[in-house]
Amino acid sequence: MKGDASAGGKVLKSNANSKIFWYFADHGAPGLVAMPNGRYLYADELNKAVEYMNTNKMYKEMVMYMEACESGSMFENILKKDINVYAVSAANAKESSWGSYCSPDDMVNGKSIHSCLGDLFSVNWMEDSDKGKMGQETM
Repeated sequence: MKGDASAGGKVLKSNANSKIFWYFADHGAPGLVAMPNGRYLYADELNKAVEYMNTNKMYKEMVMYMEACESGSMFENILKKDINVYAVSAANAKESSWGSYCSPDDMVNGKSIHSCLGDLFSVNWMEDSDKGKMGQETM
């Protein structure tokens, strides 16, 4: 997120005119979310990166959309209000984010995969987007 290519992996190359949409979906717990590589991202680390981006004019507007249990803890009472970031989370700091399309609705190519196919937060967002109102709705 800081644009540091030496960190390895993909690097965000943005500037003061960039409009960033940041989406994260995985598991969470109070104050952290799990990364696919088995590591954790902690709330203070995420917010320090966002503050760095703001200080270094790496965006004009940013929307952060987080799907994870207790994902509200990543922003609640931490994210500064005057940095032009709109953060939305699937759950508050103390609640689970619930799965959807679970058994018996977990069919892929006619077979049950014995797992949930999505979560209520993101599935509702995508189903709302499918209604074709994208240009008519605002944050």
